[in-house]
Order: sequence, then structure tokens, then C-alpha cells
Amino acid sequence: MSRAVQIAVSLLITAAALWYSLHGVEFGQFLHDLQDARWIWIGPIALAAVASLWLRALRWKILLETLGPLGDTPVFDATNIGFMGNMVLPLRAGEAIKPIVVARAGRVSIPAALATVALERVCDLIMLGLIGVITLALVPQADFLQGKTNVVLAGVGVALLGIIVVIRLAPWLEKQLDVVAGWLPAFLGRIVNEAGRGFLHSLSGLADLRVLVPVFLYSALIWIDAAAGFMAVALALDVAAPLIPLGFATTVIVALAVSVPSAPGFIGVFWAGSELALGLFDVDKSMGFTFGVLSWIVQLIVIVAMGMWSMSRLNLSLGDMRNVASSEEAS
Repeated sequence: MSRAVQIAVSLLITAAALWYSLHGVEFGQFLHDLQDARWIWIGPIALAAVASLWLRALRWKILLETLGPLGDTPVFDATNIGFMGNMVLPLRAGEAIKPIVVARAGRVSIPAALATVALERVCDLIMLGLIGVITLALVPQADFLQGKTNVVLAGVGVALLGIIVVIRLAPWLEKQLDVVAGWLPAFLGRIVNEAGRGFLHSLSGLADLRVLVPVFLYSALIWIDAAAGFMAVALALDVAAPLIPLGFATTVIVALAVSVPSAPGFIGVFWAGSELALGLFDVDKSMGFTFGVLSWIVQLIVIVAMGMWSMSRLNLSLGDMRNVASSEEAS
């Protein structure tokens, strides 16, 4: 799919999400809810956002170390910059920027680092599936979703089985990579080979309990932290809904909403996801919109601030980040 088509699809989805999130919202009520917010909870909301970046960096470091020693590779800074890239650049460019920043340290190649990012997404999907099952059990109002529990569990089971199969077949798959790479032009073959081997080595590393246990633990903590952040938003706005079920439901639905192509910063889709989640608890749409906007603003400020801090530490500029994004899109 060409970049122009991707941008067009993203804008269409964003427009639809904006229409949904704004339709039926009473903006007077929205402003009133914001004015009445208990601002003491802004600190915990921001702290949850910082903790999410830190936990993600710890998990990514474990996956990167399956490729070899990292030395002083700035994994935390790369994580911060990558997430900022997702917020301010189109087409989730931060996913490509993150491994490029790590590769600058010379310990791991860009394709191999990018493969570990893909494995991170696999871990997130599995954990979200498990949290989704918990959510279905905790939201009694969503009777129409109760029958989906087996479907979600089956999906998680298939993903885990697929991981086991790939780990077992890793040596054979590496040989096939060499064959495929040999058919391609030298430059492209090298990228395919390094990315494939990076993914297989990281995935095979999960067979070691010293890797599997902390990766699983950090994955769980990442999403529990996200739920805690949404619970803090609910406390700030005094949302009339059970706190823990609301936190988990919002985490799952917003995560799914921001996974679709959209404008930079997840504008519209983040708010729409929040409204859908709170709607499960019969919270009115205006409060759902306030909830989404407040969550989004705090996370935006924290992520951009952390990204700028890390860029200053590594002597990078916004121009450098745009150039990286442009080069990746061109390739």
C-alpha cells in the first residue's frame, strides 16, 4: 500500500472517529466536568504514563539482549523517542525510529532491532487477549460480550501455539531465510536475513525461563499500569462506575482503537475508544468524552516531554526524527 493511500485511510478513520466521539457531546457539560476535576489525580495519571515507558524499555532490553550484549545502548531513550514519534509523526513512524535510535550504538542492526519490536507487539496482543478475558468477566453489563470469552481464549491459545511451533522450527526457518535472501538483491537480502534472524533469535530466547518470566511479568505490568492510569482518570472525574472493571475495559478498548491507522497522536480514535468503554458502564457520552480528552492530554504531554528529554540526551533534533521517518517511508 502506497504512503498516499495509507495517509488517506488514516484520515478517513480519524474523521469517522472524530464524528463519533463528538456527536452527541454536550460541550457545556464537558467544560463543567473538566472544571470540577480533582486535579490532585493528575500526578498519578502522569506517573502511570512515565512508568509505562520505563516498563516497556525494561522488557525491550531483555528481548534485545537475546541478540547479544548491549553495552551502553540507550534503550530507555529510544523507547521515549519512539513513542513521541508515534504521537507527532504520521503512520506510527515511531515504531521505525525506535530501533534506529538503538542501532546508533552499534550493538545491534536496525532490521534485528525492528524484529524485536514486532515481537513486543506479539507479547502485547497475547497479554491484551488475557486481560480481555478478565474484562469480560468483570463487566456484567456487557451481556452481549460474554459469549466471546471462548473466542478470545482460543485466539490466545492459537498465538501461543504458533510461538511454540516457530521456536521448535527456528533452525529450519533460519536455513529457509538464507535461501530466500539468496534470491533477493544483496541489500534487500541482508535486511530480510537480519530481520528474520533477529525475530527468530528473540523468539527462541523465550524458551529460556530467565527470558520468558521477566518478559511475561513486564508485559503484565505494562497493561496493569495502563489500567491503573485510567482508574486515576476515573477518580479525577468522579466517574460513577466500578473502578477496576472500568480500568481494564478502557485499557483493552482504547488499545484496540489506537491500533488502527489514524492521524498523529491518535486524535479521535483515543476519545472514541474511551467513550465506548465507559458506555459499557452506562456513563453518558459527555463524561466519556471528558475522560478520553483528559487521559489523552496528560499522556500526550508526558510522552512528548520524555521524548524531548531523551533527544536532548542523545543530541538529536526534531529534524533528525523527521528525516528518519521520511527515509523509512521512502524505503
